[in-house]
Amino acid sequence: MSDAPLLHYSTSTAPLQAGSPDKPAANTIDITVSSPADQNIYCNKIEIAVPISAPDDGGAYFTENPQSSITGKWSPASAQMKTGQELGLEPATNYYHVIFQAPPIPRFDLIDKPLTISITGNVAATPGSTLTCPSTENSGTASGKYTRKTPQELTWDTAKPVFYLHNLLSSAPDKPTVPRTKFNAGDEVYLTWESNGSFFQLYDGDGTTLYEGSATSYTIPSGKILNDTTFTLKASEKNAAGFETVDQYATLSINITNPTLDDLKITNKLTTVGSNGLIVNGDLAAQSSLNVSGSLTAQGDMYARANLQVDHNATVYGKANLTALFEEAIKLEPVFDNIRTEYIYAEHDGILVIENTYTGNYYGDDVPYIFVYEGDGEGAATVAVSIKGSPACYTIPVRKGQKWALWNLNSDSYNSFRFYWVGFS
Repeated sequence: MSDAPLLHYSTSTAPLQAGSPDKPAANTIDITVSSPADQNIYCNKIEIAVPISAPDDGGAYFTENPQSSITGKWSPASAQMKTGQELGLEPATNYYHVIFQAPPIPRFDLIDKPLTISITGNVAATPGSTLTCPSTENSGTASGKYTRKTPQELTWDTAKPVFYLHNLLSSAPDKPTVPRTKFNAGDEVYLTWESNGSFFQLYDGDGTTLYEGSATSYTIPSGKILNDTTFTLKASEKNAAGFETVDQYATLSINITNPTLDDLKITNKLTTVGSNGLIVNGDLAAQSSLNVSGSLTAQGDMYARANLQVDHNATVYGKANLTALFEEAIKLEPVFDNIRTEYIYAEHDGILVIENTYTGNYYGDDVPYIFVYEGDGEGAATVAVSIKGSPACYTIPVRKGQKWALWNLNSDSYNSFRFYWVGFS
């Protein structure tokens, strides 16, 4: 009997971006696994070996352990770093060995729908080289009867990465990981950015050059920035032909809390009393932001014609109209997949409302449950709600980034549930 793989494997065709070892490029490789037409193929395990060190042939590799996922009922069972010698591959290359397994439930090993595997991480390569990922499977033509098949190589071409300029940020030099846009006059300002460009020029709001060079960070010396300003960063890189220069730009504005004012024009009255503040006996108009560090008291009505943001506590002594806090309820129509609904991800915080109209009885382990999980995980559920046998309505809070599903359904109760989503604005 042939040991050739029984399943078909197709890979994403777009070239991967070939980053350098010091500036690897973010990439995702997709693998679609399916059964041949008109054949029932059963499989309980698929293994992918992803190179995470430079192969001897100069091919592409991931510079870190990538993240893996798979669609459907399967899940990544384990992922470990192994040498090529351990896997029977190139001895000098290290691999991230990912094993995907079918759930140990009868007939869940039947590949009747395509499986999509995604592996994401940073890739380094010489443009034009190839990323090679050996793969194998445990498969057969009957459920529970599998043999390990001969490994095959899945490949992706690489190309010069797209020129990018991202994440221009400012911070204090002593706290470089904390983004900050408010400074005192004369403070040092530490600027960082992400780019695969080869040359950078930094300008202040007046167009004065503050920095030129190849580094992706710069500290503006003390005494330079005395007023609010907008920085402009120009990144340059030669085009694919290697002749003309391609430029990209990014801007960043910062605020100076005690600016040095060159011209101050007061048309009505300006009164200052010691250090107690500023008194304006006419209209005070803020064309942009108005920042109040202490209390703000309005003797009459106060209107916000745009957004009003409160970073700390808000106290209301009268009635508060919160109708704008909630979005209109949306009826959901999830797809039922065997014994559960599909997973529904929460794009933002909200309330899941479930109406159960089933008047029959649930027996033993047949009681449906609502499970809420954090992100893509399926470990211990954050929320697990038992749906009782009598008609009732359930409200369950779901946070942004969580997912939920209704489990343990039977065919009699499929149409007994109605789902609604009430999101927070």
